Amino acid sequence: MKLKFKVLIPFVIIIGMGLTIYFGLFLLPNLIHGQSTRVVYIAPYISYTHECHTHSSSCTGELPNQAINFTVRNNDEIIFSGESITEENGFFQIDLNLNANYTIQIRTFIDEILYWGFVEVETFVGSANCITTGQLEAYS
Repeated sequence: MKLKFKVLIPFVIIIGMGLTIYFGLFLLPNLIHGQSTRVVYIAPYISYTHECHTHSSSCTGELPNQAINFTVRNNDEIIFSGESITEENGFFQIDLNLNANYTIQIRTFIDEILYWGFVEVETFVGSANCITTGQLEAYS
């Protein structure tokens, strides 16, 4: 009987620690941060772009370090508006709720000329997180 407990107690402790580590390191952070939103990377452009589905460090856009304004809409309802500066690679990022379609209006000034355009974004499973289809045109 004593041998049974000597083997069983360490086994229960090891299993308990394993479950604690699993929930603490893997499951809990996903429940807190991950499952309801998705980061989308957007590279607005005027003249040239590239095709992209999954954003990577090799992606480069036409407008690095460019101040932009954007408005995010879902079914013609404004979800939020904001300002950002594109990164060195020409992309800015937005965190959007999963399983929705969005229209994002993008505006920027270059040499005192207003450029603006729209981009359609989906956040369903398998949707692109690298959006390079947002062509901006001079507003006149």
